[in-house]
Amino acid sequence: MNQVRTMASALEPLISLNNEIKMASQADNFSRILYLDTKRRELLKSLATDPLFNSDNDSLAVLEETAYQNQALIVDLTDRMTALTRITGDKIKMIRSYRKAS
Repeated sequence: MNQVRTMASALEPLISLNNEIKMASQADNFSRILYLDTKRRELLKSLATDPLFNSDNDSLAVLEETAYQNQALIVDLTDRMTALTRITGDKIKMIRSYRKAS
């Protein structure tokens, strides 16, 4: 029995998590993104310490693509959270102005 885990089976959960994070981002589900990212970090740690994980060129390419996607997601989320914070701040200012006018 071959004990070396194949790249496809070992990285399948990572690829699945990447897709779920992408969908959660598109749905503006920030709490789900955080939850899935935590799961992904745990998975990456387990892969890094798994002696049966075969880190060939294909698996390293998937890990590199994951890192690039994560970086892009962080930039996108930062921009979107900044915009939401600005909108919330503007609403608070409007409510304060309305209360002062009343």
